Formats: sequence, C-alpha cells, structure tokens
Amino acid sequence: MILKREFEDIFGTHGVLLFDDETPTGVFTLEEPWKDNQREISCIPPGTYKLKEHDGTHFKDVWEVCNVPNRTAILIHAGNTIKDTRGCILVGLFRRKDGVGSSQDALAWLRLHMPSNASLQVRGIPNREDTNS
Repeated sequence: MILKREFEDIFGTHGVLLFDDETPTGVFTLEEPWKDNQREISCIPPGTYKLKEHDGTHFKDVWEVCNVPNRTAILIHAGNTIKDTRGCILVGLFRRKDGVGSSQDALAWLRLHMPSNASLQVRGIPNREDTNS
C-alpha cells in the first residue's frame, strides 16, 4: 500500500491510500502535521514500513506501522480529526474540512482488502523538504 500525502493545513496532514500499482483505494488518511517525528504529536517520516496486524485493548483489528525510526505504537485506526490521532494514521471514506469521515467504514473496507504481510510506503508532501523521501 502507498500513503500519498497531498497537503497539510491547520487540521492536519491529508493523504490518500493507493494500491501498490498506484490505483486509488478510495480511502483518505489524516495524520498530525510534521513536527520532526516527535512521539504522539507528529506524522511519521516518509519511508517504507512493514504493517503488522494489531489487536490491543483499545484498538482492535487494526494495523501497527513497524520500524518507524525512534517511534513505537503507530497504528492505522478509526478516527475523524487530529484529536484522535496521537501520532497515528486515521482513515476515512471521504475528506471533511477538519479531517476524515466514515472512518469505521474505511477500516472495515481495509480489513477486507489489506494484503497479508503488507507494507506501507509513505510519501512526503510534494515540494516539502522536511517530509519528502
């Protein structure tokens, strides 16, 4: 899977998920703004990360983004605004002004379509040196 970041504004870092062949999945993403990869308040740096199924006490049947430099507990999970992220990646079926919507439906779609042993290639915002790969 590819997370293609598109822009950042006061509401967060907005992107889309693509299949490896760059076909759109119809799933939008929301992350914290770039704050130098600080835990719980920043999006993660561009790169390619292994995804591992995660079934914790609070977030069940989601994915953990593994091997993020100097970070742990980065999940792909449901939520609508950056108040829900804590440094994680939120998913939704449409973009709202302040985030994403139909987040649970997007998560259900991903559960059906996410390949096993998936990886996530995170691409930086175009023309932005601090988050470009």
